[in-house]
Amino acid sequence: MSFPLPIVLRLYNLGLVVAGVLLLPIVLLGLLWRADARRGIFTRMGIGWPEGSEGPLLWAHGASVGEVEALAPLVRRWQASRPGAPVVVTALTETGVATAQRLLPEARALMAPLDFPLVTGRLVRRVRPSIFLFTENELWPNLLLALRRAGVPSVQVSGRVSANAAGALALFPRFSGAVLGCVSRFLLQSEADRKRLRALGVDSQRLFVTGSLKGSGEAREPPAVLAGLAQRELLVAGSTHPGEEALLVEALEILHLTDKDLLLILAPRHPERFDDVAELLTRTGISFLRRSELVGAVLPKGLRVLLLDTIGELAGCYGMARVAFVGGSLVPVGGHNLLEPARFGVPIVVGPHVESVGLLADRLEAVGGLRRATHAAELAVEIEHFLDVRDPEAATAARAIAGELSRALEDTWRALEVPLDGESLV
Repeated sequence: MSFPLPIVLRLYNLGLVVAGVLLLPIVLLGLLWRADARRGIFTRMGIGWPEGSEGPLLWAHGASVGEVEALAPLVRRWQASRPGAPVVVTALTETGVATAQRLLPEARALMAPLDFPLVTGRLVRRVRPSIFLFTENELWPNLLLALRRAGVPSVQVSGRVSANAAGALALFPRFSGAVLGCVSRFLLQSEADRKRLRALGVDSQRLFVTGSLKGSGEAREPPAVLAGLAQRELLVAGSTHPGEEALLVEALEILHLTDKDLLLILAPRHPERFDDVAELLTRTGISFLRRSELVGAVLPKGLRVLLLDTIGELAGCYGMARVAFVGGSLVPVGGHNLLEPARFGVPIVVGPHVESVGLLADRLEAVGGLRRATHAAELAVEIEHFLDVRDPEAATAARAIAGELSRALEDTWRALEVPLDGESLV
């Protein structure tokens, strides 16, 4: 079956070709000098992928570490329902692939394919998935078109559509209609997401509100080597972006003037920034240690910052915190996962940019479990408030909200069981 391509999609594909030509010298240098780059580009070009079998095969895709972690319980549920059935998990980053290998050892973890028509079409024919699950806003037009042409149902899980994204899609109705029309079912984080897609013309029968899978994992214990840190007053700052670390250090210095013996555990959002953040801390002159250099549970005297340059330990550290800061909120990113600290009843400070998690931020703020700041001095004030005021009722309410949202895994699975064309997707 063929589907007409709107002019915007043709322009999108032309842009991909132009970008590919312009980036070719950089790609060639990477292929020459780095073995991992060679493996990555071959995989992204659709080379070395497994060939599908006659039985069911699940293809699950998440952008990076957080999305893959959110998908993992759902993938395990699918594996339990079909013992021995193959699973392919893709991500856009090497750390996402490594996370899939760690959490889903029986699955084949690969870098996601480039969204070129020739790559995606050939790959779908080779892998022959029985269902494609993708998280949040990973709407790759050519991949979704290739899956639709092959008759493979695509389901967005833990989906979200920001007001800005909806506005951009509305500017190109034929393009958005073609892409959104390829998705068999949207399992969304909130009612606001459902309303935005409905306004874009998506049939209400394809829209389900099931919540965020990022709240569905089990609460993690901190690594044994870090458990001893609970004796200190901890500020855990997770998923930080450029510009936020400097403001946090400045706030820490302000709090130090008020005799607050606070240890900052600082976890940048992207692993490739670990060295840059270490350089920033060195320039400030603040006493810090990289988590990868920590031997045993004894901290150097006077340590002010522990740079969490490891993967998979942040969630456990939130459980030890007196206060949490969730990044991507002091800079215009939209905010990151508030559920991880909320499920421990840990009070949260964020910046003004929480568009991606706005409804949850509002709910936590309403019960006293979240406060907002716009600069370093305000950060210090709000952090000090939570250090001085212990509110067990707010902590209980925050845990209850997180527990309510943690039911997303069950709701997502039930929505997948709703028949499509007479058959359950799972």
